[in-house]
Amino acid sequence: MRIAIVGAGRRGIVHGRAAAKYAGAEVVAVCDPDESRAEKLAEEVGAQVYPDHRAALDAERLDVMYLTSPPPTHTQQALDALDAGCALMIEKPVALDMESVARIGRRAEEAGKLVVVCQQHRYSPAADRARELLAGRKVGLVHSYLYRQKPDIRGNWRRDWGGGHIVENQIHPIDLCRYLIGEVSTVYAQYSDHVLAGTEDWDNWDSYSVTLRFANGAVGSIGTTYAAFPRIPQSSAVDIVAEGVVLRYSGRQLEVFYPDGQTEQVPIPQEPTLTIGHEFLRALETGDRSRLRQDYADANRSLEVCLEANRSAESGEVIRLQHH
Repeated sequence: MRIAIVGAGRRGIVHGRAAAKYAGAEVVAVCDPDESRAEKLAEEVGAQVYPDHRAALDAERLDVMYLTSPPPTHTQQALDALDAGCALMIEKPVALDMESVARIGRRAEEAGKLVVVCQQHRYSPAADRARELLAGRKVGLVHSYLYRQKPDIRGNWRRDWGGGHIVENQIHPIDLCRYLIGEVSTVYAQYSDHVLAGTEDWDNWDSYSVTLRFANGAVGSIGTTYAAFPRIPQSSAVDIVAEGVVLRYSGRQLEVFYPDGQTEQVPIPQEPTLTIGHEFLRALETGDRSRLRQDYADANRSLEVCLEANRSAESGEVIRLQHH
C-alpha cells in the first residue's frame, strides 16, 4: 500500500512514523506547504516531498492518504483523494459543519473506499478495561476537564479554523464516553470570551462549560479553558462515576477506585495512534474490518455533539440530538 501524509506537523509525524512501521505499507509522499517541515518527515520515512495533496496525486500512484492538515482543508482534500481511488485516515475534526462531513461520506460510499477518523483513544488497554468495568453498571456522572494555555497551533486561535476547544480537544473525551456509556441525547453549553478577548490574533472563546445528558440517564459536564498556563498539576482528567466504581482517565493511564479503598492502575504502554493506524491498514490489506472500533458515521456523531455544543453556546438553546 502506497501512502501519502498530507500535513507534516505534529500529528502528521505520529501518523507517518506509524504507517512506516507497518510491514505491508510504504510512505511515498509527504505533502506540506512548509517545505523544510515536509523534508524532515520525508527523510525519516523515505518519502518524496510535495507542496500539496494535488501534486502528490498527480505524481504518485497512491492507495491511502492520511489527512493531518488543518480542518478547513479536509473536505476538498478528501474528495480529491477519494476520486483518485484512495482510502482515507482523517484527523479529527473531519470538518466544521456536518454537511461537509456528509459529502465526504457520500463520496466514500460511491467510491467503495474506507474512511477512518482518528479517534485513537478507543484503541487502548484503558478503554478495554473501562468497558469491562462499566458493563452492567449504571453510570451516574461523567466529568471532563482541561486547563491549558492558548493552543500551540496558531490556527486554533481562531474558532473558524479550529472550532474552539470542545471541537479541537474535547471531542476525544466525548467520543470515549460515547464508546463507554452510550449516546448523548441533549447538550447545553455556555462559553466565555472575556479573558483573552482583544489579545493579538485571538478570535476564539477562552472558557467552556458544557452539560450533557446521555440516553441511558447519565449526566455529564465538561469544563475547559485556554486561559490558564502550562504545568498546572492535575490539569486534566475524565472521571466516570458508576455503581461501585469510579474511573479516572488521565494522562497515560486509567485509575480505578473501589469502595473498599483498593485502587487499580491500567497503563497505556503504546501510543494509541499506532494501534488505530495499524488496524486501519490491516483492514485495507485483508478486507476484514471487524477490529475497527468505529465506522465513519459513528465517529462523526461525536463531532455532531461538539458542533451542537457550539450552537447551544451561541443560541442559548438546549439541543436535543437525534438517536442514530
